[in-house]
Amino acid sequence: MILVTGATGLVGSHLLIELIKNGSFVRALYRSQKTRKGVEELFSYYKVEGFEKIEWLKGDLMDYFLLMDALKDVSVIYHCAAMVSFKPSDRKAMFNVNVEGTANLVNAAIESKTECFCHVSSIATLGKSLNGELIDESSFWQNDDNHSVYSQSKFQSEMEVWRGTKEGLKAVVLNPSVIIGPCADDKSSGQLIHSLSKNMTFYTGGGTGFVDVRNVVDAMIAVAQSGKVNERFIVNGENLSYQTLMQTAAKVFDVKAPTVKANRILTGIAWRLERLKYMLWGQAPKMTKETARTSQNQSKYSADKLHGEMKINMFSIEEALENVKSYKGR
Repeated sequence: MILVTGATGLVGSHLLIELIKNGSFVRALYRSQKTRKGVEELFSYYKVEGFEKIEWLKGDLMDYFLLMDALKDVSVIYHCAAMVSFKPSDRKAMFNVNVEGTANLVNAAIESKTECFCHVSSIATLGKSLNGELIDESSFWQNDDNHSVYSQSKFQSEMEVWRGTKEGLKAVVLNPSVIIGPCADDKSSGQLIHSLSKNMTFYTGGGTGFVDVRNVVDAMIAVAQSGKVNERFIVNGENLSYQTLMQTAAKVFDVKAPTVKANRILTGIAWRLERLKYMLWGQAPKMTKETARTSQNQSKYSADKLHGEMKINMFSIEEALENVKSYKGR
């Protein structure tokens, strides 16, 4: 039996599809019936049968006794559950889910003697490029004030997994770059895709790594089945500037490509205005201090370790965006 947490999210839902296609017995942890419906729609989109074979378990990571029940007869855990937000008001909730929730699952997995714990982390835990060099698995987190609350929570959640390995947990950690794939506009990279599918005027000077969700899932399954223990793998498709990403998206969605570069001064004004709207009217900010800073940073990531040890046929980011477009237009 395989347990998938965060089963209704972007990564978790695509993972369910591949596991069911492979004939695996799957138990899926979810929180609401509404999000479960989205997974069923995704199965239909990919024309995959077997949704009814999933054993669904309603609950969350804060319920330790539920987790112990969820791990009965489970040999492999795919931990995909995470909260993604850049809203200041979500700080406490994000640390609860990402850090305390992961600690609970790690402890339950140790107690249950689970054979493999596959943790979906993030490139956000690996720091930033210095002098333009590629970031790889040997790169370290730089402890400064320039990290978003989200990246801090993911770093600490990953530390819970590494703590678990010192207590007998057999774990592998995957650090995907920005994941592109079909999902709701308010989930994961859904907000980014929603923006990319509209006419755009401005682009920023930064860039980062991007990867198709299908490749993330392929990598998770390959690494979990490889017998690797206590190792990390970066999962990255392409390193792109934000301008190139926006130009590619404009081509795919047939919208206007951005032509005006927004410098640090302009993005600085933008996040302050968004902060003011949040303080006055409670509107969720479209840009925060952290995202404004990130939009001007250029970081590049190497997935050479993954490709040297696993066979993953990578999709281009244009293909990833085409997949999203097809899903939206179904």
